[in-house]
Amino acid sequence: MHKTLVRNVFLAAALGGLGQAGPALAYYNGAATLDPGGNNAQATAFAAVNCFNNGNGDPHHFSAAVQDLSAPSPGLLVSLHIFKDTQMTTVTDPASGDGNDSPFAIVAGGAGTYYLSIRKTDLGARNFNVAWECQTIDNVGTGTGISVLQIQ
Repeated sequence: MHKTLVRNVFLAAALGGLGQAGPALAYYNGAATLDPGGNNAQATAFAAVNCFNNGNGDPHHFSAAVQDLSAPSPGLLVSLHIFKDTQMTTVTDPASGDGNDSPFAIVAGGAGTYYLSIRKTDLGARNFNVAWECQTIDNVGTGTGISVLQIQ
């Protein structure tokens, strides 16, 4: 039950963020808690992102960043991974709770489905925010749909 509730809260936050300004430019954003009990060092959030032409142009790449909103804890960081087909990249928020995002991760795979994963490095609950957007070759936001597949 708890896992379903947390997943639905993340989904609502993610989908509720559509159309709102994110931390950078017009990125969508959503916040959630990864491993609320703090006892699963391998806790992962996982989502599928569909990039499509919504009239603003053909998707060229998918871009995302993560921000660890929790207080600093030695050895406990939050990372974001994007992959599509044979491409993958990873970024980490290097300073928890400082109000800054990680660098943006970018995978240039055109239209289609990208996968987004959020992980942490150790035991402990982590509150995080993700900013994401599908963009054209000129960095114009284009069609972006997200489906949360898992949150632990």
